[in-house]
Amino acid sequence: MVSIGAGVAALSVWAQVTAPSVDLDAAQRTPLVFATGRRLQPGTAIQAVEDGLKGLRYREVVGSPSRPGEFRRSPGRWEIHLRAREDVPRPPRRVRLDLRGSRILEVTSLSATADSLPIELEPELLTGVGETGRERRRPLALAEMSRFIPAAVLAAEDHRFFDHGGLDVLAVGRALGVNALRGEIAQGASTLTQQLVKNLALGPERTWSRKVREGALALAVEQRYTKTKILETYLNTVYLGQHGRAAILGVGAAAQSYWGKDAGRLSAAESALLAGMIRAPNRYSPTDHPERAHQRRDVVLRRMRQLGMIDAPTLAAAIAERTQVRLGAEAPSQAPYFLDYVRAATGDLGAGNPRIYTTLDTKLQRAAEVAIARGLDRLESAHRRLRRSRNGEGVQVALVALEPGTGEVRALVGGRDYGVSPFNRVTQARRQPGSAFKPFVFLAALRRGPAGQPPVVTPASLVEDLPIALETSHEVWAPRNFEDRFEGVITVRRALEQSSNAVAVRLARAAGLRNVVRAARDVGFTSRMTPVPALALGSFEVTPLELGVAFATLANGGTRVRPHGVRTVEGRGLRPDIRAGAPGVSAEESYLLTHLLRGVVDRGTAAAVRGFGLRGAVAGKTGTTNDTRDAWFAGYSPRLVAVVWVGFDDGTPLGLSGAQAALPIWTDFMRAAAALDEPGEFSAPPTVSFGAICGAQPDVLLPGKEPEESCGTSPLTEEPHGPTFALTNPSDR
Repeated sequence: MVSIGAGVAALSVWAQVTAPSVDLDAAQRTPLVFATGRRLQPGTAIQAVEDGLKGLRYREVVGSPSRPGEFRRSPGRWEIHLRAREDVPRPPRRVRLDLRGSRILEVTSLSATADSLPIELEPELLTGVGETGRERRRPLALAEMSRFIPAAVLAAEDHRFFDHGGLDVLAVGRALGVNALRGEIAQGASTLTQQLVKNLALGPERTWSRKVREGALALAVEQRYTKTKILETYLNTVYLGQHGRAAILGVGAAAQSYWGKDAGRLSAAESALLAGMIRAPNRYSPTDHPERAHQRRDVVLRRMRQLGMIDAPTLAAAIAERTQVRLGAEAPSQAPYFLDYVRAATGDLGAGNPRIYTTLDTKLQRAAEVAIARGLDRLESAHRRLRRSRNGEGVQVALVALEPGTGEVRALVGGRDYGVSPFNRVTQARRQPGSAFKPFVFLAALRRGPAGQPPVVTPASLVEDLPIALETSHEVWAPRNFEDRFEGVITVRRALEQSSNAVAVRLARAAGLRNVVRAARDVGFTSRMTPVPALALGSFEVTPLELGVAFATLANGGTRVRPHGVRTVEGRGLRPDIRAGAPGVSAEESYLLTHLLRGVVDRGTAAAVRGFGLRGAVAGKTGTTNDTRDAWFAGYSPRLVAVVWVGFDDGTPLGLSGAQAALPIWTDFMRAAAALDEPGEFSAPPTVSFGAICGAQPDVLLPGKEPEESCGTSPLTEEPHGPTFALTNPSDR
């Protein structure tokens, strides 16, 4: 025993000189992820503002608000004394909201130090306390925990915790004897402090060298921190099982996950059950092995009684208690797919435990989740073949919403159930956009060529909507319209509204396939594209986020922005590069295409949008791929862009069009968005005009770009009307 004591003393000296330190304060800190604050702007619903103020604990006052965190409301007018912002350098400021009915009419700053930043409420804590899609943490002070928790843990793991200096000499001697007989590390003698440093700074391997480092670190921690601090950190970081795919770390998160209540309210029986799990969380899981977990719980309870931590009546009551767990009683982390998107942008969320300020709008996120749940329920109720199998697999969905002026991601749902599949289909799934790509084919034909050539067509130009077959180098390709419906000779506007495949292919040929690729690049597509005829029908692959960026360019007057989910990260200076490059699409061209896409919603394949009750300025395009494998709807208002994809992960045909599967979800979501903020109106650039061509209804005319054509004809109706056109070397202007 003397030799063991001498070894511990030597290890203690070595620990002071060479052992790396373990920061217990950092170990308990967790990254706090914030959603964006509610923006105060004309058209915003005052109810949304009121909800935001309540969530941020603003106090309503009778007189003029004189302190940050106060507000006053009166008929037709609200005054708010905003607090300082941590995510941007903005001091407290007072603002006045003039109302018209239930919405903001005008926002006026009453502070002398006004700035150019958007007027917003403070960011809202998104993930409770440091929870992410992969971890659940709820750090608590020792005083906030039930008195039974530390007692149960010490009884189960280290009842001599307050008597040793990091290493338990008696336990070390006992373990050394057993391990020497077996020639390996068969029995441990880890104190609670050793367990803590192993979890925080070392790996799980069972080697002599690791045990030596563990002992040195334990001694160093004991010399630097109080016993209370060590115990508190241990209880806040110990692994206590899984909640779906998320690790439960600490007793605070465990109490919420298993019983849906605060750790301060745990009984002796519940505390003992958690303490009993520490030795082998999977073996003693109360959800997977309830009988085994309760047997282990009773062992801990009897040990607590033996050590005088509880009295006999408490022991009897605890053993009689049925500590039933309800994993799932706590709502899952908010926006887990979005959190993964943020993690990809910022690296490990735990590194440095920063405050991360994101772009997510919690109300829009909730609206997206509700719209998806309703939409999938309707689809599966109407189509039995779409219903999920027993293992949870079934039709999948993705939804992403962007603010077109900034590229900020406002809502993101990467699948129907993160617990079943954390694969983020918004950013990772690559699928063919199908007809949702057609607007950019039409754009190539409606704009000037790269060398200043006049546009091929105007919206009023006549084109053939007739069967077409193209001889390629390998085969004859004969694309068909949806349900084989052809209308003969129609206007370009009508062709886009009805999503004519035949016209899209003819326009791509006339504009030049490389010019179609160029137009796609200008609006923000980055995926690989091959200039072949099938490109006109969206035969390449994109992610929903990439498609959203392209439509955001149209909504933003032709200027591209970089999509991002993070505004800033405390302590890192991370700010997204949202500077737009040179506009690849002019304001006039983007407005012209928006005008056409409004027709798709008002009269075309997306007319169900109006039937479902969405009013106001919206534009969009349905998308359906070959064999109906993918269903899309991509659309936008002046303030918000949203893309919805529906399909099977393995490419099984869905059997439904974009209008049938994706459009109802999109409309449901956009209705909720319009209830929060009025969508506004699309503003026409001053350089465009409206006029009639050949007696047609007035349409958008680009400055100096009216094609010279005879009434009733266009370059696309002068070709022979036979069924086949040779296409061995398509023209590329």
